[in-house]
Amino acid sequence: MTGIYAALLLMVFFGAEKLVNGVLANASTSAPVTMPGFTLYSFPYVWQNLAFFAGFLKIFLALIVLFFITNEFSNKTMRQNIMNGMSRNQFILSKLIFVILLSLASAAILFVSGLILGLSYTEEYTTALALQKAIFIPAYFLEVLTFSIMAMFIAFLVKRSILAIGALALYSYIIEPIISGSIPDSVAKFLPGEAIGNLIDIPNSALMKMFGVSFRENVSPLDAIACLFYCCLFTGLIFLFYRRKDI
Repeated sequence: MTGIYAALLLMVFFGAEKLVNGVLANASTSAPVTMPGFTLYSFPYVWQNLAFFAGFLKIFLALIVLFFITNEFSNKTMRQNIMNGMSRNQFILSKLIFVILLSLASAAILFVSGLILGLSYTEEYTTALALQKAIFIPAYFLEVLTFSIMAMFIAFLVKRSILAIGALALYSYIIEPIISGSIPDSVAKFLPGEAIGNLIDIPNSALMKMFGVSFRENVSPLDAIACLFYCCLFTGLIFLFYRRKDI
């Protein structure tokens, strides 16, 4: 599953520009104005562009985490590890380290791909230009880490893979949108899914500017703080629930 995820990530990174320009070319045949083609890969915009597209695949990381942890309960290996001398805190910490390493690996793929594409598609560049929007690399790491830790929390709570997938989908696509639509936007933006999704906004492009649309080109500190808060909250709840819970 991890290999498939890495392959999908690379396919998205190296095929995104061709796909987007292909869609725009098809749209131009019926549109009153010609849709401009543009590159996603030039410095410094490559970082936000790749991070935005990669964010759609974070569900695959969450599925890896769900299966990885729920299998411990299904196969009773968690109980066996603790019987063999591993403490509950050590067991949970080992899963947290796995999630962190998985998120770091995803961010590393983003960095290497962005560097290769940026160097290939930018005619004149400097180190300062290449790193100008590199903040989106740690922002992407935080995005996938927060979502994966939320999946980890659900996995520890539900313990069964199918139920955990259903719970994650139910919350992400039904429960939170309902809650978000029922409360003010100023509050809704701090819900877990909203905070994760708002971390990296839609990139500005020639097409967006053509229609006078502008999106945020930086990372909001409030969104980053909200994600860090949920990382700590979900991790703390796991340790709290399993301090004396029967396994």
